[in-house]
Amino acid sequence: MKNFILTILLGFVGLAAVNAQTMDELKAMQAEKQAAADALVAEAADLQKQIDEFPGWKIGGVGIAGFDLNGNDNWFALNLPNSKSTGYGVSLGAFANLDRDNYFWRNLGNLTLKQVNTTLDATVDTLTEVSNITDALDISSLFGYKLNDKWAISAEGKYISTLLNFNNPGQLTLSAGATWTPINNLVVVIHPLGYQFNFPGDSFVSSVGAKIGATYAAEIIPGVSWSSNLSMFVPYGDGSGTLNQFELADDNTIFTPKFTTNIIGSADVAYSSADLFNWTWINSFSTSLFKGIGVGFNIGLRSDKQVANQAQYNSSRGLFDFANADNPLQMYYTLGLSYNF
Repeated sequence: MKNFILTILLGFVGLAAVNAQTMDELKAMQAEKQAAADALVAEAADLQKQIDEFPGWKIGGVGIAGFDLNGNDNWFALNLPNSKSTGYGVSLGAFANLDRDNYFWRNLGNLTLKQVNTTLDATVDTLTEVSNITDALDISSLFGYKLNDKWAISAEGKYISTLLNFNNPGQLTLSAGATWTPINNLVVVIHPLGYQFNFPGDSFVSSVGAKIGATYAAEIIPGVSWSSNLSMFVPYGDGSGTLNQFELADDNTIFTPKFTTNIIGSADVAYSSADLFNWTWINSFSTSLFKGIGVGFNIGLRSDKQVANQAQYNSSRGLFDFANADNPLQMYYTLGLSYNF
């Protein structure tokens, strides 16, 4: 009996030893496979980096479509600059960039078209039911000749307007100077030679100045992309002048646009160079949850006294004081379904 028990105990000990040996072998095999997998992941990441940095055309963008929530706070390019609403439409941001050894050509475009059905406008006393289409257009093209990996001599053309109310207002800025690229995803424009054309000509002042801007686009965390575009125009000099912008009606109490027939005189609107300073900053965030489909959020900020004055004049019902007019921060935002391409 003792021999039988001893035999069983020896069998268990041997089985445990075999199992321990098998477990160690499995763990060793697992570590070997994991090391191989890590090496493949690192190799794939290195290949993706080479693809991203490879010279040539790169085209992409993000679109936001479907039902969305949107709001505007003194965004005077719209018919209703102060509104909160729900609606449907499409917002598209795209880029086409060419990178060569000696030069680059970067093109950006943003277009927003929305059908808005219900709007609460702060400029009216009651809730209004409207069917209104609003849009915004922003196009830029930057060409540069590389001096080294970071600096280039460059020239840019940038145009801001709307499609449905084309060039009213509109803004075309032509500039030249230098471009700094500290990292692959960031481009800084420093153009001391610039001229900004503001339209329509009877309502806006054009000026010589400097164009400063920056663009950034990258996946900030896995599945979340961010693109940012900042554009600023700084007019030169501290001079002032007058613009024969509006004509005086025969009741001598209100200003009316120039196409009015009952005109007895005109009014010169005073301005200074500081009034021509303006900037626009547009940011876009998007997630990719399933095959490029996700949630997108756009927000635009702008400060432009010329546009603000014109919009406030259009909405005023009496004598408008341009000299003391407010220049509030203009804003819009859009939230909806997005598609990255």
